[in-house]
Amino acid sequence: MSDHSDDFWSKFGLSDPFTSQTGLNKVREAMKGAASVLEATPPPIASAEDLEIPVADHGLPARLYVPENAPETGPLCVFYHGGGYALGGLESHDRVCRRLCAVSGIRLLAVDYRLAPEHAFPVAFDDALAAFDWAAGEGAKRVGADTSRLAVAGDSAGGGLAAAVAQERRAQIRFQLLIYPLLQLAEVRKEKLKAFEGHILSAKTLEWIRDKYVVDPALVRDPRCSPLFCEDMTGLPPAYIAAAELDPLLAEGHAYADKLAAFGVPVDYHLGRKLPHGYFNMTRTLPVSKRLVDKAGEALGAALR
Repeated sequence: MSDHSDDFWSKFGLSDPFTSQTGLNKVREAMKGAASVLEATPPPIASAEDLEIPVADHGLPARLYVPENAPETGPLCVFYHGGGYALGGLESHDRVCRRLCAVSGIRLLAVDYRLAPEHAFPVAFDDALAAFDWAAGEGAKRVGADTSRLAVAGDSAGGGLAAAVAQERRAQIRFQLLIYPLLQLAEVRKEKLKAFEGHILSAKTLEWIRDKYVVDPALVRDPRCSPLFCEDMTGLPPAYIAAAELDPLLAEGHAYADKLAAFGVPVDYHLGRKLPHGYFNMTRTLPVSKRLVDKAGEALGAALR
């Protein structure tokens, strides 16, 4: 099976994005500036404020997005960015967060969790959970959160983090928005890929993510990194799953939707036909994706109001 993502990254002068720390650093820098090329200008919001979430012996950078005409206290969605646990951050997902905030009319708190391979599993999960707990607890007043109306959201690896946090804090969360989520690292070699599947996320990249993020192979089925293997989904919050047809993660997202439904959890599943993994970050280059991002934002708003 060929790895289409090799050709994709080489177009940006990144022929070895996952074979060295230098290559990885180049991809991280490239992602920061990619939004202005790939994404349309989002609708206006009232404010975007950088802050730091106190977590144990360190602080997590975060950004609070507040929609126009927001009350002093209102519903809040905690957002986790994608990037295979090794890439991405506040800048790479700023436009996505602004659009979701504006369309939903909901405060959104984006979390910059620590990245692999410098910080292996379970660090990203621990940071994600700690950030949610802070927003739902001592930090609620700081971010203007109504703690009876909380949601989690994320794309790709961030979608996996959102799903895992929802499993851990199911009684506190009203809604989960999972955007082509990475839900398991036990099986990363996909069979019978479609012709254009994997241009951005390939089997080789998934293997790299697994090996760098989950250093101990015995942990790949731990629900904290592979939420699909959670045995009891009773009482999980309603889910909106935005899938991509041309995506190696398509099958696991559909399997998660089926498993949630089997436990009586309401699921709204939306397939982006002929769209690749990452299309939420491509609203300029793939204009059809803008409608799908807005649809997800509308669902988030409706769930928390």
